[in-house]
Amino acid sequence: MKKLITLLTVCSLFVLSQAWADVKLPKGSFTTDRLEEALKTAREQKKPMAYLYTNTATTCPLASGASEGFLEAVGRRCVLVYLPVKDGKKSGVSDAVKTALKQGKYYPKLVLTDADGGRAQCFTYEAYKADSKKTGREIKRQITALSKKQG
Repeated sequence: MKKLITLLTVCSLFVLSQAWADVKLPKGSFTTDRLEEALKTAREQKKPMAYLYTNTATTCPLASGASEGFLEAVGRRCVLVYLPVKDGKKSGVSDAVKTALKQGKYYPKLVLTDADGGRAQCFTYEAYKADSKKTGREIKRQITALSKKQG
């Protein structure tokens, strides 16, 4: 009986850890191969760009939680581009975004820009970990400022 309970506990923990770790990108997100389309959409809708540099299949609940927090702060107020950890820094993003991605040691990272790719500001995992609520407020404040500039 003890072996059965132990086995069920281990299986439950494994299933829960797998369910927690995956990052779900919102519908309408773009990938790097559709970057030009994302930029065009941002200009047409007069929305800022948000680049999420992360691993959607991460098994780390901390990275997953920070990615979800970034996505929640961005909401639908930006055009979102997913930058995979493996090749995201080498993709066709602007130099301002590439420079911003150099900040912080760990992923996820969120970079906000205007629709032209300028004025990049990076929000790092480290900042989110230190104070998630403050980082969320700052992301929203930056989005508002970028939206006013484009509107």
